[in-house]
Amino acid sequence: MARTRSNINALSRLLGGCDVPVYALDQRRRIVYGNAACFAWLGIEPRQLVGKTCDYHSPPAHELDQLAPNYLCPPPEVFSGRPGSGEIAWTSSDGTLVRRIARFVPLAFPDETTACPVIVFVDGQDVPERESRQARRLRTDDLHAALRDMLGEMGQRFGLDQVVGDHPAIARAREVIRLAAATDSRTLVIGPPGSGREYVARAVHFGGGLRDSAPLAPLACNLLDAELLDETIASFVASCAELQIERPATLLLLEVDQLPADAQRALAGILSIRELNLRTVATSRRRLIELASENRFREDLAFSLSTLEIAIPPLSQRRDDIPLLAQYFLERKNATGGKQLSGFTSDAIERLVAYDWPGNIDELAELVSGACNRANGSQVTVADLPQRLELAAQAAARPSAGREPIQLDLFLEEVEQELLRRALERAKGNKAKAARLLGVTRSRVVRRLEHFGLASSEPKSMFEEPGC
Repeated sequence: MARTRSNINALSRLLGGCDVPVYALDQRRRIVYGNAACFAWLGIEPRQLVGKTCDYHSPPAHELDQLAPNYLCPPPEVFSGRPGSGEIAWTSSDGTLVRRIARFVPLAFPDETTACPVIVFVDGQDVPERESRQARRLRTDDLHAALRDMLGEMGQRFGLDQVVGDHPAIARAREVIRLAAATDSRTLVIGPPGSGREYVARAVHFGGGLRDSAPLAPLACNLLDAELLDETIASFVASCAELQIERPATLLLLEVDQLPADAQRALAGILSIRELNLRTVATSRRRLIELASENRFREDLAFSLSTLEIAIPPLSQRRDDIPLLAQYFLERKNATGGKQLSGFTSDAIERLVAYDWPGNIDELAELVSGACNRANGSQVTVADLPQRLELAAQAAARPSAGREPIQLDLFLEEVEQELLRRALERAKGNKAKAARLLGVTRSRVVRRLEHFGLASSEPKSMFEEPGC
């Protein structure tokens, strides 16, 4: 460590007058140096950055304390002694994300056995916004930059950092979340289990920090009856009245489609009280209006809870979002400060995209966390993924043969031909005897042999008996 520090001090004297921004990190990813050009570009004082540890993680833009060092972090491979280049970013004073190309130079010494310090040389020009964000996000070789761009945009707008993806339904969900957060409208979040419905519902409530002081009461609707619902809401409203809050408090109705009929009546009555300063955000597997049309949900309550609807599709229906979501969960794992990974190999990405994800986003998050724990290198490989993905890929590569339709007439004729052959074989070619074995007349045996084209191939017997 002493030699590392002395080397960095020597380099700092050499690089201090350099015109391009330069900064250095030690083995623990802690920023230990930046030259004058670096801090002039960042627009901050050295004390605001030097000494901070960075993770290879793209935080949402509202996490300002973590934004600076994390967006400047080189890929984990560089700390293992592999030089490279890539984009780094910084948030300017007006909140926009500024990107530059940087070269990462590891300072590997002969006796270095683990991580090594890194010097970063930053290009003097910002990267122009020439290609669309959509095109950048689809480049799986740069998922870190694509994720950083998306979270930067989302965080600046309303603090939403987990509804990640470019599927039209997800893009629309982000817009409805913003609208719901700004208007206090009653909102219903629809989607299959594991799709992140509860998170989306909470994002509607908190909406970019607008509701930091507004209470939220989660209610598991499948466990409530009318009496318990009344008591719970009454207690919640009383506690909110003591707080004298400006914005309405929120009831988070989880799995509201499973609310019993008596509790539906009680909730409809409570929400009809105009003086009650209370909003609702609910989750459901299906649209409540559809359930009401099937007489499976109270109609007036269905309309009341569904002023705005946010539909979250299954993960299998938005496969293009899987690489970015997987990168998000990987970088969230990096943010814990432990082992750092840069991403996934192309084979691993293909395996993730091909899987059907019955457990949706929750299953993906759990799988990525386990794969990160198993990974030995700087990337998650196919070998780090659970066996069920391999078995699913093998099953997809060998699709089951389609069932051929059964043609009854043809099937019966084949059976009849086989019975005729067997009877003639036992009767040694005697058609009359074969007819008796089959329980039919000799003339019928002759007709069927002619029909099947077998009459000429059957040898005549000199002992053949006359017909019957």
